[in-house]
Order: sequence, then C-alpha cells, then structure tokens
Amino acid sequence: MSIQSSPKRSRLGPAVRERDAITLLAVLLLAAGPAVAGGTSVGISSGQYGLRAGLPHELGFQVDLRAPWQWGPVRPVLGVLAGSSGGGYLFTGLVLELPLPGGFQVSPGFAPGIVLSQGDRDLGSPIEFRSSIEVSRQIVSPLRLFISFSHLSNGGLTRHNPGVETLMLGFEVAPSG
Repeated sequence: MSIQSSPKRSRLGPAVRERDAITLLAVLLLAAGPAVAGGTSVGISSGQYGLRAGLPHELGFQVDLRAPWQWGPVRPVLGVLAGSSGGGYLFTGLVLELPLPGGFQVSPGFAPGIVLSQGDRDLGSPIEFRSSIEVSRQIVSPLRLFISFSHLSNGGLTRHNPGVETLMLGFEVAPSG
C-alpha cells in the first residue's frame, strides 16, 4: 500500500495563497518569542524555494526552533517551511552542530515531516524527508548569520517523487545560558 496525494491544485488565487503563507509565518514568529525566553534558539530565513529548471520557483520562508538541550553536537529541531504560492511543510528532526575555526559552524541535518498544503507543487506524498546543510557564523552574541541548502523528497514512498530544493539566507538568535 502506498501513500498518494492528489495532484489537484489549489483553487485559491495567488493573493489568497500568499496571504495564507504570510499568516502562517506571522503566527510562527509570534510563537517564537516565548521560545527565545526559554533558551530555545530561533532561526528565521528566506530565499529560493525550487532551484531546478522546469519546476516551479517561488519565495520560501522558514522558521525553525532548536531546543536548549543537546546530546553532544546533536540537537533536535522543529520547523516550518512556507512557499509564496501557499505551500507549507512542518518538520522535526536532528541537526549536528559542528564548530569550525573563526566562529563558523557547519550543521548537517535530517528531518521527516508532513505537507500541510501543496500550494503550486505536488511533492507526491503527504510525508516528506528533509536533508539539509547549513553554514553559519556568529556575528555578535547571540546572533548567527547562516546560509542553508535543503532537499525535500518523499524518499520513494510514491512513484511521483519530484523533490524540491531550497537555498535560504537567515539569522538565528541563540540565547546564552
């Protein structure tokens, strides 16, 4: 038995889908305030959602929360990715935070998740897997600037598996203590 999603596109206009994506991002940003107060780091980024020729390209927004605790360099992450066409993806997983000289850090990660809404793309399954790599540098405490690349794919759960890549620029606020 395979999980399949409908190829049906949203009947909402672009303005409504963009408004929905902005509303989702605003709710997440408001929810991030108490998380920072509790020692959780909050990353906010934006960039290109869809990089390959022949597939939809749109503006992407991402908010992720990293727990204040970790197991060595491994840290849990929870986040949401929203596209300007109204697509949304909720994920949770792990990142490996590896310090480099000069205040840099590289953070590969893996996070399974669920598609909240398709927007203008059909990823083939309501379940997707996100692999990512992030390079960051602390600018001033507690602020880090980062660039990240990620790939979402259903890992072959369905025959239709186009995947999508993102390239984002953002910042992370990581409260001390």
